[in-house]
Amino acid sequence: MTHFKTLLFSALICGLSACSGGADTAPAFDTAAMDTLLSGAVDRGEVIGVQALVFDEGKTVYKNQFGLADRERNTPVADDTVYRVYSMTKPLTSALIMDLMEEGKLKLSDPASKYIPELAQMKIASLGADGRPQYTGQARPMTIEDLLLHRAGMAYGIFGGNPIEDAWAQADLFNTDMTMAETMNKLPALPLLGQPGEQWFYSFSIDVLGRIAEVVTGQTLGEAMKARFFDPLGMTETAFRVSADLKPRFASNYALQPDGSFVLFEDGQTSPFTQDGQMESGGGGLTSTTKDWLKFARLLLNEGEYNGARILEPETVRLMMTDHLGDTPSLLPWLGGETGAGFGYGGSVQLTSTPELEGSKGRYPGQFGWGGAARTNFWVDPENGSIGIIMLQFFSPSDPKLHDDFQALTLAQTRDDD
Repeated sequence: MTHFKTLLFSALICGLSACSGGADTAPAFDTAAMDTLLSGAVDRGEVIGVQALVFDEGKTVYKNQFGLADRERNTPVADDTVYRVYSMTKPLTSALIMDLMEEGKLKLSDPASKYIPELAQMKIASLGADGRPQYTGQARPMTIEDLLLHRAGMAYGIFGGNPIEDAWAQADLFNTDMTMAETMNKLPALPLLGQPGEQWFYSFSIDVLGRIAEVVTGQTLGEAMKARFFDPLGMTETAFRVSADLKPRFASNYALQPDGSFVLFEDGQTSPFTQDGQMESGGGGLTSTTKDWLKFARLLLNEGEYNGARILEPETVRLMMTDHLGDTPSLLPWLGGETGAGFGYGGSVQLTSTPELEGSKGRYPGQFGWGGAARTNFWVDPENGSIGIIMLQFFSPSDPKLHDDFQALTLAQTRDDD
């Protein structure tokens, strides 16, 4: 908070135009404060390595990295380090679905079983009066929109704590030797948490959308993404597999232990992401660089256009970044209540905020984004014309405090005051 007080004091003594630059010149981004924040987290052992980027008013105003991408080889994080972005894949898969919608190849109201017949066989599990499980058919078919919003009734198998999640975990849905087409054959045997449309629960549904994109386009998911997004945007370092050329730059992934130490979870140089595999996960399979991901984020910020090329219509992007849950209850504490967050198509939408939320977590109405399991995170802030991206590579029970601190400092530096 010392830095924020310094900023406020400087603003008070400078007035609106007394400082160098004049009234029409925006103050420079405080790179020293951000460097101190990020490097401090490394020095204290809170993270092994970190890279962060801030884009504001049409330009990158901050990008730096600290610490190690590969602790075992003493390889520092570099400007071009490659990361597993895991669930940051979801907004891009959702954008692909919206692109197909624009072309009239599908409708959001379409039953998902129109493209994957196995989905119609899935039933809702509950306990009967005798304590035994009972199964009920879908009152209405789950739709494309239900899948986009994680309200299809699906589980994920990554949370545990109940028999339904456990059943999804045991189904081995992320077997890299299987295609997504083959994986769909497992779904009829898996229970749904509830009726489509009744609740929000973070789930396998965006992976299902990835398979629907394959059915509609006749391409693999990677081919469809490359043709519609990666090539037009120049995202040459984003893919479901890390190529031989990129492998030396691929970070290792770690796991945070209860005592605060880190153990190696996946060596970047022997990672399955560097091997041949069949599965292309629309919910969490992409690898990318900070520079590449900025291009996708800028596409969203600029309502579907990047460097003069229009990929999505403005109204489509606005639809993506609008809350569509309304009063739909969330079964996880990530949305609603004190978070002030809703959910759009593939990512969260900040609906409301408070001075406390803005100051401590950097939450501002209109922000859209999502993170990944290895603690990568990005958001687009249309109201302030800014983007934040932070790349880490470790598993932990919850997001690190550095996420909130980074977003709070970014908001303080990029917020447009009327």
